[in-house]
Amino acid sequence: MNTGISPFVVAGRILAVIGMGLTAAVAILLALVPEWLWAGLAVLAFLPFLGLIVLVERYSVRHGLIGVDSSPSRD
Repeated sequence: MNTGISPFVVAGRILAVIGMGLTAAVAILLALVPEWLWAGLAVLAFLPFLGLIVLVERYSVRHGLIGVDSSPSRD
């Protein structure tokens, strides 16, 4: 964890969180109306953003941007 977080990781996280929040809110709103077909489509639109956050977090862990530091410092 000696390096800073890549701007692409930050942008990916922001895009994924905004996309998940928007599509989840739309799905809940449409389910309350009830517009089941549109609510289902909003849920399907949620999935790519969920996949994006999973990919970004896996990338972060693989490149040592987050997670446990493998070499503990000696004080």
